[in-house]
Amino acid sequence: MFEKFQDYMYYLLYGPLKKITKLKNQFYILFKVFGKVFDQTKQDIFRVREESMIISASEKMLEEHGRDRTMKRLKGESVENYRMRLSMKNIIAEKAGTNEGILLALKALGYEQSRIEPFYIHDPDRWAEFTIYLASKQQSGVNDITVIDSEVMKVKPASGLPAYGIEESTQIEIRSSFKSGFSKYPLCNNLLCGVWPYNNDNVGYLLSTTLNEESSHNEGSFSYPLTGELAASEELYQEIDFVQLEKESSTMQTETEFEGNTISYPLCNQIKAGQYPN
Repeated sequence: MFEKFQDYMYYLLYGPLKKITKLKNQFYILFKVFGKVFDQTKQDIFRVREESMIISASEKMLEEHGRDRTMKRLKGESVENYRMRLSMKNIIAEKAGTNEGILLALKALGYEQSRIEPFYIHDPDRWAEFTIYLASKQQSGVNDITVIDSEVMKVKPASGLPAYGIEESTQIEIRSSFKSGFSKYPLCNNLLCGVWPYNNDNVGYLLSTTLNEESSHNEGSFSYPLTGELAASEELYQEIDFVQLEKESSTMQTETEFEGNTISYPLCNQIKAGQYPN
């Protein structure tokens, strides 16, 4: 109802005190001066409330929240990912030492589709090692393996030794299209004896029927380090070049074509008794 304090405080005055116009009313002039201070104070209070919550804090204030939680903004981390990681601090801490805690930490870094595979399924003697396959719907700004490993080391089991990998995926795409045509045939009893039908009225055409499936395959040669041979927590890392398979599609094409013939109707009295028309 009232946007400013000066209007609200003036509204609370008794009727006799409002008989003087606002330009000459000393109470209104006084409220106008105090109202500016109160309006600014209200805005400051609302701003403090927003800055005190991680979900609505500004980028600069997020750094203060991170300092209170000893969580600095990581290299390449976006503002929203940093906000989410700060919000998940307590949840990740509760799940520390478990695979669920590792996956939550990776989710906070933008790798929400990651999975963990224990290495003992390949080599029973290496029971304490596990491989983390990083995956996400969208590319994460945190792409430094050293930074990712540092966050994983904070929540992994004490006896665990992580390694990292990226899975390859294959996508199959099938496309189909169908085209049809129509034929115009004369209705029954519309052809009179001795009259030729209109051209093409008695001929049906199948325009086209097409089923396409395309196939192409591109491949490149690249080498991955063997799983478990490269320890993520060590200082030395191996740089490798790789070729990523972007797309794979298949094509199968089938064409069907049909041509109709024109039927000629004989005129009346052209068929003799005992003979069949051509």
